[in-house]
Amino acid sequence: MSSSTEDNLSNNHTPNIDSDEEFMQVVFDGRNLLKNKKEYQTEDWAWTSELDDGGIFIFSYLLYDYKQQVLSLSRLKESVYMLNLLRHKMLPRKEKSDLMLLEQFQVIFTLYERLKLEDMSWDACEKYIREQIKVQLKTN
Repeated sequence: MSSSTEDNLSNNHTPNIDSDEEFMQVVFDGRNLLKNKKEYQTEDWAWTSELDDGGIFIFSYLLYDYKQQVLSLSRLKESVYMLNLLRHKMLPRKEKSDLMLLEQFQVIFTLYERLKLEDMSWDACEKYIREQIKVQLKTN
């Protein structure tokens, strides 16, 4: 995640519109990359056309690990789908959690970084996400 994204996440006075604009810019850039770079025009990358905005945001974050060869293409695809599923299934709706959009993704990316270091069960992931939500809410 960019340092400006991290700055926005740690700055509790950042208006919601700024985080929404930053989110949409990352999504726009991610879709633009997938659409216009020849490297991503093969059948191997066709799965990316199915991603919603949140999936593209996650893809954009994980693309760094793919380019650094931390993730293979199949692991990239699996990780994007898994994190997007976790985001949809485990994070409470914004109205219930008071987490801003980028804070929700920060919770998911924190989980991803932890998963790179250790295997976790679904239950452990759920518990970790609940803990990270509490941390994010305390910093607000």
